[in-house]
Amino acid sequence: MLRIYNTLRRRVEEVATVEPGVARVYTCGPTVYRHAHIGNLRSYLMADWVRRALEHSGLRVLHVKNVTDVGHMRQEQLERGGDKVILAALAEGKTPREIADFYTQAFHRDEAKLNILPAHRYPKATEHVEAMVRVIERLVEKGYAYPAGGNVYFQVARYEPYGQLSGNVGGGLMEGIRVEADPLKRDPRDFTLWKGAEGGREMKWDSPWGEGFPGWHIECSAMSTQYLGEKQDIHTGGVDNIFPHHEGEIAQSEAAFGAGYSRCWVHGQHLLADGVKMAKSAGNEFILSDLEARGCDPLAFRYLCLTVKYRHRLNFTFNALKSAQRGLTRLRDRVWAWRRAGSHQVPDDDGRGEEWRRRFRAAVEDDLDLPTALSAAWGMVKSDLPEGRKLGLLLEMDGILGLDLAATPKDFSLPRETLDLIAEREVCRSRSLYEESDETRRRLERDGWRVRDTGEGPMTRPKTPLEVVEERWPAVSSPREVSSYVDSPSITEFSVVVTANDYVEDVKRCLEGLLQWSGDASLEVVAVDNGSTDGAAEWLEGLKDADPRVRVIHCDHRLGEAQAKNIGLTQSRGRVLVLLDASVEVTGPLLPILAAALKDHRVGVAGAWGIRSEDLRHFHEEVVSGEADAMQGYCFAFRRELLREVGLMRECFRFYRNLDLDFSFQFRSRGYRVLADGSLPLTRHEHRQWTALGEEEREQLSRRNFKRFLQRWGDRQDLLLSASKG
Repeated sequence: MLRIYNTLRRRVEEVATVEPGVARVYTCGPTVYRHAHIGNLRSYLMADWVRRALEHSGLRVLHVKNVTDVGHMRQEQLERGGDKVILAALAEGKTPREIADFYTQAFHRDEAKLNILPAHRYPKATEHVEAMVRVIERLVEKGYAYPAGGNVYFQVARYEPYGQLSGNVGGGLMEGIRVEADPLKRDPRDFTLWKGAEGGREMKWDSPWGEGFPGWHIECSAMSTQYLGEKQDIHTGGVDNIFPHHEGEIAQSEAAFGAGYSRCWVHGQHLLADGVKMAKSAGNEFILSDLEARGCDPLAFRYLCLTVKYRHRLNFTFNALKSAQRGLTRLRDRVWAWRRAGSHQVPDDDGRGEEWRRRFRAAVEDDLDLPTALSAAWGMVKSDLPEGRKLGLLLEMDGILGLDLAATPKDFSLPRETLDLIAEREVCRSRSLYEESDETRRRLERDGWRVRDTGEGPMTRPKTPLEVVEERWPAVSSPREVSSYVDSPSITEFSVVVTANDYVEDVKRCLEGLLQWSGDASLEVVAVDNGSTDGAAEWLEGLKDADPRVRVIHCDHRLGEAQAKNIGLTQSRGRVLVLLDASVEVTGPLLPILAAALKDHRVGVAGAWGIRSEDLRHFHEEVVSGEADAMQGYCFAFRRELLREVGLMRECFRFYRNLDLDFSFQFRSRGYRVLADGSLPLTRHEHRQWTALGEEEREQLSRRNFKRFLQRWGDRQDLLLSASKG
């Protein structure tokens, strides 16, 4: 039987069910106003593995997964929005309900791609508001809740065990809310069960307390008890659900229905991306389509999650995902080869496979130790068991792993032309015409086929999308993977670095203008394709083929802004280094003017648009002529030799905003001047990285980066021009 860590008891326990032979499992499902990102999906994979393990042990599982579609986001926040898809949908006249339906279907498609077993029920919050109202009425009647100003609040002080799940208890108890303190509460710890509707809200319902909508926690209590009963076995979610959501859910459920709401609480740890928290604007909040666009099968992400225990943080990188894709492909190739060779699943009559089965089961039942279980599966695959036995055991194990290996075909449908080439190659091999044989193989590979020679003859399958992507052009995952020329002598007069973050038309306008007006200048262009998926990467490759001055470095995903720019900085070999933003259009001979400005060795940075401050807290005054405190990143030029002195950009800046201030002050702190010349032949166009964000997200990210700037430079008032004038 499965033994798993129970957050409520803080120990690993064997699963014991209320009803013998039946496990009632509830999973906190998606909030459907955006796509589920891969961190969310990792939690749903964990729940799927819990279910598979329980079913494998002989239990009948009843699995419920809610869909939060009531629109907890306030209407004005929705309209200002951080999600441009929602804004676009609203602009098209779609309702919040239609938007929720769209993302609900997207979630179901994602689960199917990951081979997550469908829950037996997906109750929608909007269809169960009456049930929520009944639970709230019950709490009010029992004295655990109170109405105030059209809202209803749970009275935390009445429920003594509050904090038992999270350990968030006593005088240090945090307020279980997400926004500013509510003056209507009797106690700041109290949380909302029902919220009165604000003006303009579309999604609202009648209640004894007026029109409004349910609070964040109450929906799970109402829906889980409706479908699974008042006493349940397992409740799953991510660690971010522990407080306040699950803590509040336990309190209101047990206050309404009595103690023992759920026996076991299972939580999956966070998923990081490149070692930091995911954020959409930083380009590291990935959804499944982002993985597919880069050639990876969604099941490769499932495989990757198998390699790290659910209670440990998983640091997602594309290198790790690609390794997982290769591992999955090797398993599929084994199944393919065994089936093609005529092997069939055979029973383990002599017990030779029992030791591998025992190892696998022991790992699964030991707190869902899937990395060890996967290792046992690979050990069995590489063992000397007969192929038919291995095939049967692997597919049995995959009943828990869920990699859908049974879907691997015995053979692939090959076009007649391909079959003829394979036959032609075999004739060449039989006659020892190895050069001709190798050329035919290369032709097959160019046509998108992977050829594998075996003792039973050649095996040919389509290349995986990742194999196609990796053969197209090399790509890097971090600045550490590229050589640094910072200490190397210059080989050109100018290096211009442009980073492409999608928006191919902007990239074209920027680079075509630059090259048109560069004349006979000694120039190299270092274009960093920062994980573009809109055709910018392909266009840059074409430009590189057409113009020898252009070099392209591809990133396999979108890196942080400073990381991407540092790749360009370290790869540059020009005496003068120019950072150009892709939103800028070059309209005249730019480079000679910049070189002339930098001949004065007191000048560290030259560009078009400087910026000035009086107190390091506000940078509002744009400077278009003369000395400035900092240079805006539209055009940022300096002598490359200074990199050895000032250093590269700080890579904690994943978003571009205020990165230019920070880099400018690296020069200022070394005594160099920053010189602006607004007459440079440049035109600023819409900055799409900025306009693609919602108002609140812009403010949040800008503020976060400015905080980083102040932490380093906030006490250096002496670096400001105003200080030198004083």
